[in-house]
Amino acid sequence: MNIGKTLAKLPNYIQQPGPAGAAYISATSRLIELDFDIPAGVSLHKSLGQKIKSFGLTGAYFRIVNAGMSQLEYVIPAHSPDDDHVAWYSETYTPEMPGRIEDAGVNCGSSSEQAFYHIHGLWSDANGETAMGHLLPEASVVSSKVRVTGFGLKDARFNRIFDQQTGFDLFVPEQINAVPSTAQAILLRISPNTEISEPLIECCQKAGWSRASVHGVGSIIGAHFADGRVMKSFATEFLITKGEVDLNGTTPICNLEIAIVGLDGAPMQGLLKPKSNPVLVTSEIILKIA
Repeated sequence: MNIGKTLAKLPNYIQQPGPAGAAYISATSRLIELDFDIPAGVSLHKSLGQKIKSFGLTGAYFRIVNAGMSQLEYVIPAHSPDDDHVAWYSETYTPEMPGRIEDAGVNCGSSSEQAFYHIHGLWSDANGETAMGHLLPEASVVSSKVRVTGFGLKDARFNRIFDQQTGFDLFVPEQINAVPSTAQAILLRISPNTEISEPLIECCQKAGWSRASVHGVGSIIGAHFADGRVMKSFATEFLITKGEVDLNGTTPICNLEIAIVGLDGAPMQGLLKPKSNPVLVTSEIILKIA
């Protein structure tokens, strides 16, 4: 399809190759707060997997900030080489090390009953140049002990399965244990062309929550920021750096501050304009009761 190569304006809808499904899929869970160290010289894939297993969790979401790296590989969005997907991945980038993860969000789930991760973030290389993208955890190794914070899930997980609409294998929320009466987290997979804030507000309303923090990664069709800036790349990958839903006022509020990268590899950061940012392929979000 090569969508976006000649577009003069950013679209708010992109036709996917397969049939559309539900606007979002959700599951609920209790959670536990996590704060631990991972050792130097071990890949993120291995070290994080060992921690999740040791805590007996179904899944987790972590933030890694200011982490020294001896090895790091990533990809960014790219045009699709065929008509089976609306976008694809770039070649693998291997920046000169030592470097540093400045901020990354790690969605930990499962694929064929094995640990699997979806990681978006910002990092710098040996020359201090900052880049952003989709981190490859098997090929990314920390250079010194790193503190990791986040929360673990006890009743639900993100499970990677084939998605007919997009043609990708994607994380989808899966209820592992019975729906808890005192849920502390809602897992969502938001589908293409759904404005990203709408399901977040709707899920909080249905759960009877007045406030929630928002965590996750995904892709939206470009980006419209509250200050008027626009990322015109139709294909993107983002990290929510800070997010909240607040239903205490007369009008529901959903504020999402993000870091985002497009086809040109140049990151942007800022607060998204409300009701203006539809999902491109998927957005994997966890709402945490506040």
